[in-house]
Amino acid sequence: MKRNSLKDRILITGGAGFIGGHLARALVSSGEEVTVLDDLRVPPMIPPEGTGKFLEKTVLELEERDLSDIRLVYHLASHKSVPRSFKQPLDYLENVDSGRHLLALCASAGVPKVVVGSTCEVYGQAGILPTPEASPLSPRSPYAVSKVGLEMVAGAHQHASGAPEVGVVRFFNVYGPAERPDALIPRLCANLLTRNELPVEGDGEQRRDFTYITDVVDKLIALADQPLPPVINFGSGRSFSVNDVVRVLQAASSGAEIARKRPRPNEISEFRADTALQTRHIGERSGGIGLEEGIRLTLNWWESRGLDDIRQRIFQEEGAD
Repeated sequence: MKRNSLKDRILITGGAGFIGGHLARALVSSGEEVTVLDDLRVPPMIPPEGTGKFLEKTVLELEERDLSDIRLVYHLASHKSVPRSFKQPLDYLENVDSGRHLLALCASAGVPKVVVGSTCEVYGQAGILPTPEASPLSPRSPYAVSKVGLEMVAGAHQHASGAPEVGVVRFFNVYGPAERPDALIPRLCANLLTRNELPVEGDGEQRRDFTYITDVVDKLIALADQPLPPVINFGSGRSFSVNDVVRVLQAASSGAEIARKRPRPNEISEFRADTALQTRHIGERSGGIGLEEGIRLTLNWWESRGLDDIRQRIFQEEGAD
């Protein structure tokens, strides 16, 4: 990444979270100066030690002086639970307000570049698979609606004079160690280890484009060295069903029972990224982690946590829902 003598640091909002924490550690390991911003309202799965300078505040509390030495921002802070968004939809307006506040500050502070995290959920039930970036947006949850709003704010800055270079990344089903058990693969791993049970919503035939966390971090770092496209998908271009994931975990634990749950409201049958733009911008990425290996690595990480900790994490998530 290019350096500027006055602006040498990278800011990661939501940097104690799943993607942000992995990204921060990777950047620090490579010698980058990193500032992590996180309000810790959601207890991180891994403490934020080793992620650089830490600011414990919300994005809305961020001040221009906090950005004086920042050359690049990864905006990853977000309310992200789809099921919870149906119960507390107004909370998700913060996703839009935080983006508006951050981008306005970046413009006034002269931050050169901002990468804004969004989601494949903005496509809803896409009419084209794999789904290219130009596809219509059809959000089907308050969470997805809030991300469409965030993208609109980012788009306004892309066309504004004096604004930083802004690019939106639509993440497709990132998974791996340290993801909270409100997401599919960690929820399955945690329940397998504590209950020898695999909870499956609906018939399990819903398909997702899974990408292992280290592959996503590699792409995020590579993207920052390139001119930012207005919007770019980050996915694998392949999809697997929930039942495919379950079969991998059943092979790891004999006798695991499938517990059928009600389908989610407005469930999407498949997400699958068109990765042509991704490949053009950052090239083919070698050495990626396949689904079976990624699930095994994630399960091993959960096993290392200890049963008491896993049970506490499940209790926290079930209580929040």
